Amino acid sequence: MIGRIFDISRGCTDDGPGLRTTVFLKGCNLSCPWCHNIEGKSFEPEIAYDVKACIDCGLCEQACPRQWTAEGWRHGCTACGTCAAICPTRARKLVGRDITPDELVSEISRDMAFFLGTGGGVTFSGGEPLAQPNFLFACAGKLKELGIHLAVETSGYWPNRYVSNLVKLFDMILFDLKHVDPEKCRRSLGTDSQIALENLKSLIRSRLFIEVRITLIPGFNDANADLYAMADWLKANPKIPPVRIQPFHRLAVSKQELFQRAYAYAYFPPTPPARLRKAEQIFALR
Repeated sequence: MIGRIFDISRGCTDDGPGLRTTVFLKGCNLSCPWCHNIEGKSFEPEIAYDVKACIDCGLCEQACPRQWTAEGWRHGCTACGTCAAICPTRARKLVGRDITPDELVSEISRDMAFFLGTGGGVTFSGGEPLAQPNFLFACAGKLKELGIHLAVETSGYWPNRYVSNLVKLFDMILFDLKHVDPEKCRRSLGTDSQIALENLKSLIRSRLFIEVRITLIPGFNDANADLYAMADWLKANPKIPPVRIQPFHRLAVSKQELFQRAYAYAYFPPTPPARLRKAEQIFALR
């Protein structure tokens, strides 16, 4: 079995308890224009090119199996990784590599001392981890055998039958709630909110620890009416999970040039601290 990841980040503190190793799976079935992990949206490998680090040595063009044309090196690029492997300054990087569950567990197991010393573990993020369900569950099963605390960050847009495996294999779900309004979701995500909300209901009824995370997206879900609607929906459940309100930021702006891909939210300002506090109060009062 093969999965595709685009990063492994160690020493993370925001993706669950303790020090964590976060594995980023490549590919997502949504089209959120504000996504800050733009390199995780496509399921295919990509080449990130940092023009500032390039020394124009020409080795990449010489090594490339294609003939470059006037349309630019990206035209027809298959992201084979040849240019990235030979680049002396790492101006070119292959984003997206295939890996087996055993290989991933081997890489992660070197962090066991950090997990044991801090109560940490492994968090799967993305992209959308459940867009590669067989690989995700295979990795989780092997890590669970090692006694490692497991969390997964998800938007909830996947078949409801996956809930049983999540309950069996994971200790924590970090649920990225976009909105409860079906039309707003359809316009911005490419699909409505029904699947995600049904899956969140199922997870809330389970024994799993659920943390709902809401990122304040300008013009999408940051108005008071939007926040009250989400707070009321959560309140209507038998159990009310803890909610973490996260500010919008523009970290993806720095990735535009790397992938020659425009970031639609580049000119939206970050969430002001006062607005973040107001949003937190809305959910506290509900």
